[in-house]
Amino acid sequence: IGKVERSGIALVDSCCGSAIAASNYLKGITDGGAKITTQIQQFSDFQQGAVQELILPFGKRLGDAEDRMKELPYALYDSQDVLVRDIVNTGKGGIKKGLALLSGIQINTAPDTLDYFHPLRFDFYDENGEVVEDLLSQLS
Repeated sequence: IGKVERSGIALVDSCCGSAIAASNYLKGITDGGAKITTQIQQFSDFQQGAVQELILPFGKRLGDAEDRMKELPYALYDSQDVLVRDIVNTGKGGIKKGLALLSGIQINTAPDTLDYFHPLRFDFYDENGEVVEDLLSQLS
């Protein structure tokens, strides 16, 4: 939400251009203004294409949000959490004694100010890849 200064870059720019681009892509689809193309992903910017595709299921949620820009990082988090859970599930055979997983939203601030991390999940998985403890409430 808002603008951010980046160290070494003179331009004061929108926070997370990737998120805004994905939101605009989604808005174009849900509002009917998107250009229809068979080229879903562009090889030169594959990561941006992935972010745009992952946010598609959250179109209604963002469209209904009182403040789309405030809801956007949470929708992106939820879309990427699906990937993280899939990675853990796929690799659970390699968990030896357990796995602690902390995830959330990174909040960038001005160059001379400490950034913030808003934790949304802190789980401990056993050696079978099952969540055995939710540790989020223990963070203060």
